[in-house]
Amino acid sequence: MSIKLNYKSGLLYLYWLMSGADGKKNFHPDDPEWKTMKKMREIEKITDDDFDNFINSDLGSSDEQLTKVLGILETSSHQQKVRALAWMDLVMIADGDIHNKEYELYSKVKNKFDIAEDEVKKEKLKIPSVF
Repeated sequence: MSIKLNYKSGLLYLYWLMSGADGKKNFHPDDPEWKTMKKMREIEKITDDDFDNFINSDLGSSDEQLTKVLGILETSSHQQKVRALAWMDLVMIADGDIHNKEYELYSKVKNKFDIAEDEVKKEKLKIPSVF
């Protein structure tokens, strides 16, 4: 099954990549990264159907996913890119342990689009608290 690639699917790809970057993907409702994703879906209006279509599609390898999400963000506004990075940061810090692969992924996306850390920090303040 193929999904329509847009900003919302890009957010899901970033969550998927970030949540698995440390080698431990957890789908338990009490998992902090899962809770962050649920809050992201609520705030960004990502429906259950959007999420189910994403989960049930052929996501490809991590490298393919990163290529897809970078392509999606390439066509997104600067503000959307900053917002996506703010969500990445929130997923990265959700469990209180920043894995080096998570930070590497975050940095790769941030550097690709030449986004300053201060922009991401300001955007994170606009997102309602997850916990």
